[in-house]
Amino acid sequence: MVRIAVCDDCRQQAQDILTLLARYQTERPGVEMHTDNFSTGDEVLDNISTGQLADLFLLDIIMPGLSGIELAREIRDLSDKAYIVFLTNSEDYALEAFNVQATQYILKPVKEDNLFPVLDKIISLLERENDDFLLVSTPERNIKIPFSSVICVESIQRKLRIYLTDGGILSSKTIRMPFEIAVAPLFQDSRFLHAHKSFILNMSLVEELTKDSFVMKKGIEIHIPRYKYADVKNIYLGYLSSFGIGILGGL
Repeated sequence: MVRIAVCDDCRQQAQDILTLLARYQTERPGVEMHTDNFSTGDEVLDNISTGQLADLFLLDIIMPGLSGIELAREIRDLSDKAYIVFLTNSEDYALEAFNVQATQYILKPVKEDNLFPVLDKIISLLERENDDFLLVSTPERNIKIPFSSVICVESIQRKLRIYLTDGGILSSKTIRMPFEIAVAPLFQDSRFLHAHKSFILNMSLVEELTKDSFVMKKGIEIHIPRYKYADVKNIYLGYLSSFGIGILGGL
């Protein structure tokens, strides 16, 4: 989960940023994001004081009260790991942005072409820093795979078959334990759902939920037994709801 804080005192400009972030999320469904919106630096600091330190701050610079630069200094006093990106109408603050270790300095109006590559870079860095890993023991070697790269895991002929976002498929050594125990590390992550006795899937990589199956990235289709469908659907919809994703059409 990537937590993003947007701070801009101009309501319309803040809404434009939020719209871009929503479009980014739509185009990259494998990325889990939560966005908070603030109009002053004091609101940001109040939120941080409750323990909500974002991974990424998108800050306007010229604001009443605390400026974006002053707010960034406060953030830096609390964390040297948070990413800061300035969104501004002026080029005059580039040196000050450098002094607070800003990742990027983007001139307004902010466009998809200059924001999305920055988000891609930062989220990639965050995934490397924060992602958990699954160690897969294959006949040739042991391979370390980030959870975010796992579309699903299938149990077949006493082996694990791991389907990956890059299109690769890994096959484990023969396992001598129940499937649930073999994939136990994944059950500790809220993204993963045991949708079928032989499958565990990554809900962040679901493309479609049909009347009897999940369609995953790379076109992988996982059948849902009729007796499990209602429970599995409710878990998946609850997962979507936790990110503020609304449901239309009465699934």
